[in-house]
Amino acid sequence: MAAAVSLATETIGLLRELIRAACVNDGSPDSGQEHRAVAVLERFLHGSGLEWELVEPHPGRVSLIARLKGTEPGHPALLLLGHTDVVPVAEGWSRDPFAGDLVDGWVWGRGAIDMLHLTAAYAVIIRRLAVEGAPLRGDLVFAAVADEEAGGRLGAHWLVENRPELVAADGVLSETGGVPLRVGNEVRGVTVAVGEKGGAARKLVVTGNPRHASTPYGADNAVVTAAEAIGRIVRHPTPASPDDLWPRYVAALDVPDALKAELTDPTRLDAALPRLGPLAGLAHAVTHNTIAPDLVRGGEKINVIAARAEVQLDIRTLRGTSGADIDRHLSEALGGLNERVLIRPLGNTPASRSSLDTELYAALAAEVRSAYPGAEPVPVISPGGSDSRFFRRLGVPAYGFGMLSRRWRHEYARALMHGTDERIDTESVRLAVGSLNRIVRTVLSVGA
Repeated sequence: MAAAVSLATETIGLLRELIRAACVNDGSPDSGQEHRAVAVLERFLHGSGLEWELVEPHPGRVSLIARLKGTEPGHPALLLLGHTDVVPVAEGWSRDPFAGDLVDGWVWGRGAIDMLHLTAAYAVIIRRLAVEGAPLRGDLVFAAVADEEAGGRLGAHWLVENRPELVAADGVLSETGGVPLRVGNEVRGVTVAVGEKGGAARKLVVTGNPRHASTPYGADNAVVTAAEAIGRIVRHPTPASPDDLWPRYVAALDVPDALKAELTDPTRLDAALPRLGPLAGLAHAVTHNTIAPDLVRGGEKINVIAARAEVQLDIRTLRGTSGADIDRHLSEALGGLNERVLIRPLGNTPASRSSLDTELYAALAAEVRSAYPGAEPVPVISPGGSDSRFFRRLGVPAYGFGMLSRRWRHEYARALMHGTDERIDTESVRLAVGSLNRIVRTVLSVGA
């Protein structure tokens, strides 16, 4: 028990330091500056006997990779994949988002959930094993990478493409799982992220005819056409297409059986969603291809009718959906506007998913049952992207896993990720680092 408490104490302290590093990634190449978080991690790992390497694809965008060698060549290696960058903050926080305050059993700060508490836990675990001189049969790799919040181009993606030997592994543990699903006060399930949606972002390009804006009647205004295009797309919903994991998630929800029947029927799912309350958005996202018009630009000057407008669509796709499928849907939605609106691809990334039939998943499942007796792992897909996808594309199973305390609900966790007043309770940190420590020791047969 003392060791578990010590692990938690170390993780909480390191988490607070990582929050204070304030590696805010706004998507521009010079943001993030993850070298600050890496400096924190290097100080923590110093003296452990571990060796690590730093990579810096762009000035300041540093990732740290440490490998603790196993004793048996050929034994499966495990990668603990964390990131150190965080998203920007908006106004309205109750506390300084980069102070790392510890108040009444909660650690406050940007990145507390997403995912600095796990990155800290990974560092604590590999350091502890190194100091112990524990006889791992296979390699344990810890990667604290840059740029996850902007797609990984300067982080995990860069590593996989340019230095794959640093992150070579046979299984990956990373973010977005570990949420308890309660029925009343009883935890019936804990989520394990086994996959994520793909992306098929698109840009709509609209042209018009400029003239003086003082005579707008009858003008061919590109901004007006773009607004109509957005309206048509929003009014043309994508159909429900739940996968085989969805019924398992619904079965663990604290809702009436009649609602469960509707939620698992694709023809009735959409009508049932509002009755899920705050969870409806997440439920919709994992059962539909989603289209969100997020960026709109048009015109050059206030007194000139806009000659050009662009709309960028954030589109997240389910497994089996191709870029051509998305283009067809958009064309159907636009209807008579197709001749005036060009659809340009901004990328096509397929959805990814890992098998449930692996030793690593079995170890996660056993830990769920141990932490919450009577509960079962609930495999889910994530509506957003993570660095795990780069490894799934290589055929390496990757799972999002942690262990939040029973006070959490799925919608609550989703709301605080990237939200105002992000924070995590110390009980969740204790559960997470304890569970992950046991999983690592089981998978790598530490002490066997």
